[in-house]
Order: sequence, then structure tokens, then C-alpha cells
Amino acid sequence: MTDDIRRSRTAFFWVGVIIPVAILLITAAVIATWLPELPDPIATHWGTSGVDGFAPKWAAIALPLGVGGGTVALMALIGAFGHRMPQSSTTQQVQAWGPTSRFLGGMGLGIALFISYIGLVTAGLQRGLADATQTPDIGRWIPIAFVLLLGGTALGWFLQPRSPERAAEAGAQVAGITLQCAERAAWFGTAKMARGATIGLVGTMLLMLVLSFVILAQEAGGGWILLGTTALLLVLVATMLVFRVQVSDGGLQVRSILGWPNTRIPLDRIERIEVVQIAPMAEFGGWGWRIGVDGRRGVVLRAGEALQVTDSRGKVFVVTVDGAREAAAVLESLRERAMERQRRRTDLEEES
Repeated sequence: MTDDIRRSRTAFFWVGVIIPVAILLITAAVIATWLPELPDPIATHWGTSGVDGFAPKWAAIALPLGVGGGTVALMALIGAFGHRMPQSSTTQQVQAWGPTSRFLGGMGLGIALFISYIGLVTAGLQRGLADATQTPDIGRWIPIAFVLLLGGTALGWFLQPRSPERAAEAGAQVAGITLQCAERAAWFGTAKMARGATIGLVGTMLLMLVLSFVILAQEAGGGWILLGTTALLLVLVATMLVFRVQVSDGGLQVRSILGWPNTRIPLDRIERIEVVQIAPMAEFGGWGWRIGVDGRRGVVLRAGEALQVTDSRGKVFVVTVDGAREAAAVLESLRERAMERQRRRTDLEEES
């Protein structure tokens, strides 16, 4: 670990973990002193006709400690360790620190301010009330909360040093294998997320589903929105877990197991084939079908070895898959043979 990365990590933990946790603890302590003055149950949701959602008054403390603390912890884990996992088991480990981690640190501070403010406002408006239905509408207070969210995130970003950027490594070109004129060749592989990352994503989606049904059962409002959002996220996550990679006379095809996204690059459009080392967090800001900070796009499901193809328009596509070197060798051979056939056709046309 370099000194620049060490400084970035230290600043990240102060800005994205220590300070946010302190803010949330102070908020919970203040609300705890107000509990004797709060109605039971307390108001938790407002509709067009006033309060339409309630919860036990201890939920006022659960908001900063549970929701706030859990969100800050999740972002801290992703920011601190996301660049290390999942990784290829066939290559040396790739470690880097990039702008995504810096952004997550800033988000931790912004979210702590946002949730603390919401908790203090909703509890403060109910102090001394005998019935939570008498709580004034909080609509006029919400814009300030979003200002704190955005402002806190920006402040957290600038409180951290500029992230040591990891330049994309020069790719290693792979020599093709020898193919006879009538000989056919193809390569098939599977690009998939590591088991731990898959379990984490599926577990998160299940928790969101349970939370959606709990809110619907309590008729607290917003349950259908959360359920719809969760269903959409489930579909998106399912499309990103496993991709089929195929190299053939048709070129390179990378297709999700659900059929979409589906990327195909014909042989006659391929200009350069390389094998590169990928750091998803530093170069692409995460995992899945991604667009990198340098304009590259592709299927990035783990760190490590990847097949990289540059097309005739200069666009670069990458896919992290075990056996990338073998795939590159077969693709290069097919491309060379296709080019040779095209040259022969051109020569024949010129001769005629």
C-alpha cells in the first residue's frame, strides 16, 4: 500500500465513518431525552390529508441508529473493501483506491446529516403532543434535508485528498493459434460474480422485499413504491449475475443469462485484442455492465484478468472472464483468418 492510498483510506474512515457515526449517536442521545415528551405511537408518515403512518416511539431512536448506522456501515464496507473483491483466482490480486471510494465516504457524511436532521425534526415537532395525529406537516422542512444531503456529500468529498488514480494498464496482445483454411474454432466461457458477492446482493434484495411487505402490512404508506423499486432492482441484479461469453466466426458475443444486455462485435469490426488487469472500483466504479472513467464499457464482475477488444470506431469493450488469454488467442486467430480472406477477395476483384 502506497502512502497516497494510506492517506486516502485514513481520510475516508474519518469522513465516512467516524464523524457520521458520532453525528448519529448524538442525534439518538438527544431524541432519547425527548422520549418522555413524545406521544405513543409517534407519527412516521404524512400524506395529503395529514399523518397516515405511525410507529412505537422507540422508532425515533431506531431511525438514526438502525437506518442511519446501517447505511453508513454499508457504504463504509463497500468503499473500504470493495476494490478487493471479488477477484480472479487465476491472477495476482488487484488492489487500488479510486474516486468511487472517495465519493462513498462523502455520501456517508451526507446521509448521516440527512437522517439526523429528519429524525430531529419529526421528533421535535411531536414533543408535548398527546396525539400524534396533531403533528404539523413536515413538507416545508424536507428541502433543507436534501440540502444537507448534497452539501454534506460535497463537503465530505473535498475533505478527502484527491484519490490516487489507477491508470488503465497497457494490455498484453496475445498471439493467435494456427488455423487451417477449412478448420473451425470457437471458445465458450462464463463470466459470473463471485459467490460471496452474489449472496450479498440476493440477501440485500430479500431484506428489501421483507421490509416492503412489513410496511404494506402496517399500512404506513410508501410500501407499494418500495416494493416496485425492489422488484425493478431484482430484475436488474438478475441480468448482471451471469454472462455467457462466446468467440466464433461471428466475432465476440457477451450476453446476460437472461438475454439482455447482449453485446456482439463482429470480426470485421475488431481492430485490437488484448488481455488486461481490471480494478472494478477504481476504473469502473463497481460491478456489472459498466462504463469506465476512461470511456471503456463492458461486463465487469470481478477484479483481475479480462479480455479487451477495441473496435474500428475506437470504442473499447472489456469482459472479466477466466480463460481470457485463451479466448483472446482464438479471437485473434479468427480475426487474422477473416482479414486474410478479405484480402484475397480484394485481390481477386482487382485482378478481374
